[in-house]
Amino acid sequence: MFDLEEYYKLYNSAALRMYAEQKEQIRALTEGKTAKGVRENAARFVKEQADFLNMLIQWEEKATREYYLGASLNELKETQDKLYAMQEEQYARSALCPAHMAKIFGGELGPVLSAVAYQLQENIRYASRHMRFAMTWNQELFLKVAEILLRPGKARAEEIVACICESQKAHVAERAGLFVHQNYIPDPCMGEDWIREADLSDPGVLYALGVRVTEEDLSYARFMQTVSAEDIEKMARSIVDGYRRGFFVDGKDIVAKKTVGLFHRLGMERVTKRIMELFESEIRFIPFISRIYSTRKNQQCEYDHRFDIALVLDQEYVDAAGEALRATLEENRQILAVYGGPAFLGSFGEDPFEPKNRKESIAFRPEQSELYSQYMDQRMQLLEEYIPGSGTSFTMAAYPAPQIGSDFEAIFHEMLTINTLDNDKYLKVQQHIIDALDQGCEAEILGRDGNETNLRIALAPIQDPKHQTNFYNCVADVNIPLGEVFTSPQLAGTNGILHVDSFYNDGIRYKDLKLTFENGYVTDYSCGNFEDPEENRRLIRENLLFPHETLPLGEFAIGTNTLAYKMARQYNIVERLPILIVEKMGPHFAIGDTCYVGAEEIAVYNPQNGKEVVARENERTALRNEDRSRAYTHKHTDITLPYHGIRVIRVKTAAGQQIEIIRNGRFVLRGTELLNEALKELEEQHEG
Repeated sequence: MFDLEEYYKLYNSAALRMYAEQKEQIRALTEGKTAKGVRENAARFVKEQADFLNMLIQWEEKATREYYLGASLNELKETQDKLYAMQEEQYARSALCPAHMAKIFGGELGPVLSAVAYQLQENIRYASRHMRFAMTWNQELFLKVAEILLRPGKARAEEIVACICESQKAHVAERAGLFVHQNYIPDPCMGEDWIREADLSDPGVLYALGVRVTEEDLSYARFMQTVSAEDIEKMARSIVDGYRRGFFVDGKDIVAKKTVGLFHRLGMERVTKRIMELFESEIRFIPFISRIYSTRKNQQCEYDHRFDIALVLDQEYVDAAGEALRATLEENRQILAVYGGPAFLGSFGEDPFEPKNRKESIAFRPEQSELYSQYMDQRMQLLEEYIPGSGTSFTMAAYPAPQIGSDFEAIFHEMLTINTLDNDKYLKVQQHIIDALDQGCEAEILGRDGNETNLRIALAPIQDPKHQTNFYNCVADVNIPLGEVFTSPQLAGTNGILHVDSFYNDGIRYKDLKLTFENGYVTDYSCGNFEDPEENRRLIRENLLFPHETLPLGEFAIGTNTLAYKMARQYNIVERLPILIVEKMGPHFAIGDTCYVGAEEIAVYNPQNGKEVVARENERTALRNEDRSRAYTHKHTDITLPYHGIRVIRVKTAAGQQIEIIRNGRFVLRGTELLNEALKELEEQHEG
């Protein structure tokens, strides 16, 4: 089996002396001996973090292949519980909580030290992969911070910030290298060998994959062992076939590509193993694991530290990060040229996260928003240069996790059916919707039963209706499940209010969300998460809009997967579904970029009738020809209005004719009758 220690031997050897010295210094700090005049709280922080790092050092030495194969499940669990204690059950009173640290050290120093503690948590991942060279980066930071804190007198926040900046800038090249190698290069170091060779019925295997393992993850793995080989095959094939179809429908050359990065949810290793086999045998790709996700036990911790980068974000850092990323990409140009794109196998079902906005958390200064936008734009431009979207594809699908509740198994099997629906059948139905929409210059969406949506979407003009279309006919290719029809609306003339009573995105639930659009841009917004209206605006501003003050409407679509909608309503799990599924359950509106970012010049054809999709840009993305940095937002957040909240969706023609697509939550356009079958069944279930 693959030996990680041997794999990183060269890197670790270069840092051997430094690692050994740091190890001894950290061990000495665990003894808690302090000089006279050192503040008690400072000494306590240093000892706690030294204890944590020392525990990781010892664990890294212990966590060999033989250890994972021989240790009991209980021992593996207890060890991990200790490693993640500060992030989870101890969080509220740990150094990771900015509010707690502010009480102890004050509003300036406390949050900065909390950011240091949060950065040290990276070493859990590094230690699990035997990356001693990477462990030294954060150990070096800690020792410098400890030196400051253990001096007599009170430490100043500026001194600690200077240490953080020095550390980040000193290792910006190495961090860029890790980012590229993890996401785009088939290095055999993320658990592929365990998935391929180990006994996947042994739950202990999960601990060898280098991520947090919870009881929910173990439960998922146990369930997946009961899934039939036939269903495992269906799940794997839907991913691989969708990935391949993504190249085909977009006219991209799959033969020119050789690698695919896999992202999967912990516990789904049986499926991932089969996905790897199918990529190898049927597409002749080299699959590799880019990332493994597990259950997040405390999302508030991650949320509290989401802006920690503000401590180091200046023009020097942005420039250094760009130079480092370019150097890494250039070094790996040849292997990046054959990267085909990612494949995602995710899950859903966790309780919606309702964050607390802590005033003590690190926040961006006003001038840093533009810097962060520059930082992100720079990264995306470099990735587009070396891995152009015009030549890559992707695919993604999701299945329920046990946290979804007592109906987990029933939902899982329904989701399997939904994820493998007949593409051809839906292509024909959806084409009727497109044919109607293509006749119009404006789409109107009105809500009902308390929903205040009143929105008019300006559609791009079609010069040659015989050969051109505005909408793409989308089934189960890159986005699984099927289906939707989508376009890039024109910004000028797009006006009104979008209102959804509940919206779930990136782990956060937004209640009673309202967005106001004027000429395609968000001009006002509110939600009902907090009593204070300004807190609600802050939630939207810092999560949906950040780093921008406003965003354009990049996509208008109508989802057609009424079976998914029926399942969601039947089991009352709408708020637990990912946007991947929810976007197919009604019209949806994406704030941010269009669906054609970086590929506006590539002709796209409707798979049903061969017409060219001409609505591939809007007024914002057209700016790429003048100044690319102004064209893209690097955001794309889909917001779905469910069928039951719709009074009408209709298209208005230049001649004043109105063609209705949906009326009172039902499809009324001729040729779409199939879509109402699931809606009728749902209605009958409620009546019964």
